[in-house]
Formats: sequence, structure tokens, C-alpha cells
Amino acid sequence: MIPDDLDPVTASYHRCMYGEGFLDTFYDTFLDGAPDIQEKFRNTDFTHQKLMLRESLLLMIMYSLGQTQVRDELVQLAKRHDRNHVDIPPTMYERWLESLCVAVGKHDPEFSPEMEQQWRAAMQPGIDLMVSYY
Repeated sequence: MIPDDLDPVTASYHRCMYGEGFLDTFYDTFLDGAPDIQEKFRNTDFTHQKLMLRESLLLMIMYSLGQTQVRDELVQLAKRHDRNHVDIPPTMYERWLESLCVAVGKHDPEFSPEMEQQWRAAMQPGIDLMVSYY
């Protein structure tokens, strides 16, 4: 059961994680028809990658809620994704966010256009931080 006092995006996150296949839907959408992104994930252990995404989404939600204690973890994540490491260019974050919204739309039974905008607003501060370290 999801507590009633959660912000809408955190509650949506838990609804998505409660069901089956959310992370698979995200990666299927993210990789579909994008050879440049597929190449980045060619040798990826997706079991581990899905755990990392699960944690990263929570960090980004917490960061958007003003919980600044997670900033250092996000900075470390940003540094791993910078041009000198896994080299995720800023343009890929647009597709990442689109894919996330598609996955949320398919897995959150309470999804709505308003919820999509809330997700986008919640992810943007973390995306901006990631891009700033590129």
C-alpha cells in the first residue's frame, strides 16, 4: 500500500515499481530505433542497470523535492555519465525523459497529462545537473 501523504511523483513511482515490467518498458522504449543509444548499452548487464535506474529515479525525485543531501550522489552519477566516462551527451536526456514518460503512462494506472507534467518537472533539476557535468 502506498501512503497517502506522498507527493504525486513519488506515489506514481511506487505504483510503477509495484507492478511488473516498468523498467523493461522504459529500456525497450529508450533503445527502440536509436542505434546510438543501443551502442552505449551494447555490453550492459541489464539486471544491474535496472537496479541503478530504480535508485537514480528516486534520487532525482528526492532532489526535485529539495532534499539536497542527495546532490553528492547525483554529482557522482553525472560524472560517470560525462564525456570522459560513458559519454552520454545532453541530447540523449531528451529521449530518456520521453521514454520515462511513456513507461510511466503504461504502468501507472493513475497516469494523466497532469501527472506527465509533474514527472517532467521532477526530473528536470536532476537532468540539468547531469548535463552541467557533461
